[in-house]
Amino acid sequence: MNRILVCTNFEKDTSLSFTLQVLSFLREHGAEAAAFLPLIPEERLPADLPEGILCPDPEAYLRSADLLLCLGGDGTMLHNSKLAARCGVPMLGINLGHMGFITELERDDMGRLAEVLQGRYTVENRMMLDFEVKRDGETVCSGFGLNEAVVARRSPAHSIHLTAYGDDRKISDYSGDGIIIATPTGSTAYSMAAGGPIVEPTAENLLLTPMCAHSLTAKPYVLAGDRHTSVKLVRGDDGEAMLLVDGEDSCTLKTGDLVYVRKSRYVTRLIKLRKLSFYDIVRHKLN
Repeated sequence: MNRILVCTNFEKDTSLSFTLQVLSFLREHGAEAAAFLPLIPEERLPADLPEGILCPDPEAYLRSADLLLCLGGDGTMLHNSKLAARCGVPMLGINLGHMGFITELERDDMGRLAEVLQGRYTVENRMMLDFEVKRDGETVCSGFGLNEAVVARRSPAHSIHLTAYGDDRKISDYSGDGIIIATPTGSTAYSMAAGGPIVEPTAENLLLTPMCAHSLTAKPYVLAGDRHTSVKLVRGDDGEAMLLVDGEDSCTLKTGDLVYVRKSRYVTRLIKLRKLSFYDIVRHKLN
């Protein structure tokens, strides 16, 4: 492994001191490394930034790279998972944030990057989701993500009314804050906080978790990964409902809209170095 793109969350490394340490470490160990620094004002860039270190076209660079190294937290990993998946490149995260459930290493583990350069790692595939919003038969929004697609209300003053389907067969009606359709990777995120089950991340399932439903019988569903799920916004004031994918606002919904979610052809490939089991990580990270 000798060609690496380093992506930094500027809010987690405002001086870029750690980023420069990582780049220096990689280059000293014989790797070609470039930096992708999104949303960083030019005036905040260090004056001593090595010439040629910045990557002007990260997607083009990644198509011939061996690794996308993310410095930040789970949000940084989620945001960049789509780029890595499109390019077929594995990801490795160094946690500079709080939870770091998807990231593999902590800041003090930088020296373990030598193991990656030597090929001493495994790769774990994680299922992703495709989503599409249909309005009057026309597609108004589409894309894919790693954790979850959420149909949610914008305002706390109004409930939204939804119907969920699996392979075009009605599952249930829901009235409340909305519904989460998650992957196993996303089962330990928003879905878990809403009362959904924890699912081993290498499984291939779809999790349907209602949020604050006005019913004693509204329960989460765990579906087979090949199910084609959909959610219809039955009633909700225009502009009061939205679709969020991996925490990012993707689309404002209108009454009658159908949100289709299914297993994606893309996968997120995560570099694994530690010998911890998934159960160890859950106990450690979630107490």
